[in-house]
Amino acid sequence: MRRLCFALLVITFALAAQPAGDWALSNFAQRLELEISNPAAHAVQTLAVVPVQPAARVAPGFPGALAIAVLVNPAGSRYPVTIVPSQADDLDGDGSPDEFVFPVRLNAGETRTAHVYYSTTLRDSIVYPKKVHAQHSYGYNHNTVALESELIGYRTYGGFFLDIQARADGQPGLYNSMVGYFGAGRLSMAGRDVIHIGDTLGLGGIFLRSGDSLYRPPYNMPDYAHKPRGAAEPKYRVIADGPVRAVVEARMDEWAIGEDAVRLTALYSIAADSEFVDCRFRVAPLRMRPDRVYEVGTGIRHLPEMKQGHTDGRLMLSGSQTPKIGPIALALFYDPKQAASIEPLETKEDRNAAIVFAGRLAAGRSVDGRYSVAAAWSGSGISDLFAHLDDVEDQARAEVKISNLKFTPTPAPAHVDGEAY
Repeated sequence: MRRLCFALLVITFALAAQPAGDWALSNFAQRLELEISNPAAHAVQTLAVVPVQPAARVAPGFPGALAIAVLVNPAGSRYPVTIVPSQADDLDGDGSPDEFVFPVRLNAGETRTAHVYYSTTLRDSIVYPKKVHAQHSYGYNHNTVALESELIGYRTYGGFFLDIQARADGQPGLYNSMVGYFGAGRLSMAGRDVIHIGDTLGLGGIFLRSGDSLYRPPYNMPDYAHKPRGAAEPKYRVIADGPVRAVVEARMDEWAIGEDAVRLTALYSIAADSEFVDCRFRVAPLRMRPDRVYEVGTGIRHLPEMKQGHTDGRLMLSGSQTPKIGPIALALFYDPKQAASIEPLETKEDRNAAIVFAGRLAAGRSVDGRYSVAAAWSGSGISDLFAHLDDVEDQARAEVKISNLKFTPTPAPAHVDGEAY
């Protein structure tokens, strides 16, 4: 009996002591533990993306109403953990988060442990430095959405393609909402619109193709006049405004193509400290003739004085539209297992480098795709545009592996105060 009491006493002291060491946030009762691995032979700086649904099967209620992510530091570090910004994003708008994300930097082959403390009752707001931004508005035209990091901005004005708001040399910051107020002919701290999109695919514009016929979603070209929304125009939704990434949705609930009709949804996101936009889309048939089949693709417009840097998995080109703007470069990165490059496509104003995805859109068959786009401007102080976009491509392709998910409740529930409020 004396031995049993002594054993219980030892366990009690061990549990009471654990929050001071292993349990970093004593006012949280639940924790999701996971490992993040970099399989590449080089260092990566990217986002760890934790799909909520499988994580919640391991950790009930994850990510709750409030979650804080920490990286466990190596033994001997001054601090046992490092708090990192994080966010939970409801991508489909059903009221429940779909992805939980936080930034990581890992050396070649490195694995680190992360702990996500979460609560289903705490509803506090944690303020992190703002390094990304998304906005559903631009000047007079509200059918426009903009997203940006401190390094570069992008926007789409009433369509499924991107325009570029490049930062002036030495002027990083969140300036998309200010650009239109400085005047188009003036170089300002806010940077400038460096490309004329015109009647082309712009940067990452989506299209459908059937035989020799090319179809692009309707769009709303800004005329800076107050006017009601048209019946056949994309609708926009800001999903996330940081702190880790900005995410926006563009959608057309019904895009009529002759006798056929489809639903098109696209998600565009940019992460803090990055220069590329991650693009995800789905095209789903609403009404489709049984014998009708469409290719689904995307591309980038050609430029005057063009140089090409295309390789397998990448479209890249540079040129100069006007002497005043100077050289710019555009790139589109894709998985060559999921898509393939095709001959340039002709649109009303110019030709376009393009890819098509492996899936075919037909009755009862949707097509999902993913790609990234990026731009670089010489006015940002970049001397070698292609070399710069090579580095951006490395960042866009960086991936980490999430594994060994484990749920742990606090070892000292009697010490949890915050959960009661």
